[in-house]
Amino acid sequence: MDELYKGYVITKNKKSIEKIQGVKEFKKLEDVQDCEEYAGVLADDVIVIDIDDMQQSEILMKIVEDLQLNCRVYVTKRGRHFVFKNSGVKSCGTGKRLACGLDADIKVGGKNTYEVIKIEGKDRFIEWEAEGEYDALPKWLYPIKCNVDFFNMEEGDGRNSTLYSYILTLNNYGFTKQESRQCIELINKFVLSEPLSEKELDVILRDEAFPEDGTHGRR
Repeated sequence: MDELYKGYVITKNKKSIEKIQGVKEFKKLEDVQDCEEYAGVLADDVIVIDIDDMQQSEILMKIVEDLQLNCRVYVTKRGRHFVFKNSGVKSCGTGKRLACGLDADIKVGGKNTYEVIKIEGKDRFIEWEAEGEYDALPKWLYPIKCNVDFFNMEEGDGRNSTLYSYILTLNNYGFTKQESRQCIELINKFVLSEPLSEKELDVILRDEAFPEDGTHGRR
């Protein structure tokens, strides 16, 4: 059995047609693979980052390729699903802003949530697969409460000051100095339509910009 799933359920129009809650043992792959549509019930330690916007999903795909992350990526009609091992996200959510500035729906294992694998008679295409163990969800993919829209930010919108202020936001969510640096570097390189220069970024990420204790704050 695929380590990402504890079993499988038959679905119709992306909805399970069989009971899930309270079920301890699910169907095996051979029980469902000939069905028109089915889903994998997420293992307890798995999380899915579901980006339904194609442009944003392509940005995250570029980051996955750039960092050579060990995850699985399914292509959907509207975007992509990125599957990792969970590293601390507690709940599912819809329309969540991620620390890296992208928006996603989130599914976490342990709640008998599922991921549709086959739909309209076709298996979803796996564009990227981990080589070896799956990575834990990077901190920059954690959901946070933030009104800053880096994805639509352009030159003249105060990118420098906004990124500088964002350090405190990340710190309040328990990001270390290293995690905050990486997150802001990824936003600048991949999410902003016009990245800042390396010199400008160095000023923003100078050591004095970070609180002395970069590990405090809520998680």
